[in-house]
Amino acid sequence: MNKKQLIQSMAIQLAIPQNQVKPQLEQILAVIHQGLTEGEKIYIPQFGTFELRFYLPKLGRNPQTGETIDIDGFNQPSFKASPALKTLINT
Repeated sequence: MNKKQLIQSMAIQLAIPQNQVKPQLEQILAVIHQGLTEGEKIYIPQFGTFELRFYLPKLGRNPQTGETIDIDGFNQPSFKASPALKTLINT
């Protein structure tokens, strides 16, 4: 399901026009984005947790030349599903 399909589905379930659903979804995504940018953990009960995971710097190797290269540390957004969501999906 892509964003457009999500908006359509939400509009049908809420019985409101898509042009009212889209700004609400955009705001939810903006708040999640802002929270992650600030290093916050976003917990949504019965759904899951969005958080950043920091990967430490490491040495890598260029596969073509065999030269050793430094790979900088970086933050990677991640999502961990709640037990309730896992149960719902697997039943």
